[in-house]
Amino acid sequence: MAEAADGGGNAGVGDDRAETADGLTIVSLHAGYETDGIYTNAFLARPEVGTARAGMVLLSGMGGLTWAQREITRLYARAGFVALSPDFMGGELPDDRTVRLHAKNSLDVTVAVAGIIGGAAFLHSLPWVGPEAGVGIMGFCLGGGLALLAAGRSDAFGAGIIYHQSLFPDVRELQGIECKLQCHYGTEDHSTPREEVEAFARALKALGKTHEMHWYEGMGHSFAQITPDAEVPDDQRAAANLSYQRSFAFLGDELGG
Repeated sequence: MAEAADGGGNAGVGDDRAETADGLTIVSLHAGYETDGIYTNAFLARPEVGTARAGMVLLSGMGGLTWAQREITRLYARAGFVALSPDFMGGELPDDRTVRLHAKNSLDVTVAVAGIIGGAAFLHSLPWVGPEAGVGIMGFCLGGGLALLAAGRSDAFGAGIIYHQSLFPDVRELQGIECKLQCHYGTEDHSTPREEVEAFARALKALGKTHEMHWYEGMGHSFAQITPDAEVPDDQRAAANLSYQRSFAFLGDELGG
């Protein structure tokens, strides 16, 4: 385990293209797929050219498939991944925090996790990924906990990125995780307090799971769930950028993408 403390189905409708700073062109599209007869709406972004790229299943927090989540999907595409954000919240995008929390606590976790795991199969079905390329998983907040459950219940994922999970799986669920994990937390996060994170780290260590824990000084919950043009404090932007740099390097090592 490494530990650090720091500062700072069918895709088609809704085709969008963007030039990146290094000249790589990405496309982003509406997507959807079925898992055991249950349809999952999704958003996909990828480099326009290239095959056998590593895939990533990206999970939002309780806000669902928001504009920020779409932009983060594009961010992963610009890093060279075929990135898929499944809408496991079923289209729920309430503005009111209380309503969002009710939707979060009403979620059928078993069904959601099955659909998330199905996202890996969908990525493998695409010519841009193919059957042999690695697929990883990343989740924020609620999505972080769902990512842990998906990794524990399936061998579909070759690496996991966890941001400040607010769903805490039963320790027995962690036993099935075979991929390496890289985890990111803010020191001022009151939704995922340090005591929870330390208990989680002890459980991973006791189970012999390979993992990294990265702390970001002064950061609160959801510090990295921001769009490229968001007006945020400089230290938050620096922490978010650092977390993504670490994530992409880690995923490159584990998935080869």
